Amino acid sequence: MKTRTPKQNKSDLLKSFLQSENDLTPQINEAIFNRFFDLLEESLIKHQTIELRNFGVFRSKLMPSRFGSDPRNKKKIYIPSKWKVSFKISENLNRRLNEKI
Repeated sequence: MKTRTPKQNKSDLLKSFLQSENDLTPQINEAIFNRFFDLLEESLIKHQTIELRNFGVFRSKLMPSRFGSDPRNKKKIYIPSKWKVSFKISENLNRRLNEKI
């Protein structure tokens, strides 16, 4: 049986970050937080691999074009090539994630 866990979006993460960081002003902390995500986005757009130690690796992969079928009417459709982001979790984080099972 699957257990449902609450979702967290970027604004929820920002609130948690701002509550835990008291060294700088909230405006500076928010700018740092947003700049981090901007850098991630820019690197992925340039198709660069991003490795965050003890967290994981983000890679952009080119998915080739192919023919698929429309499930409503079973007709063949052309699916153009596109870029896709993949994430591989680090061994350390994976171990910590699964230690309480």
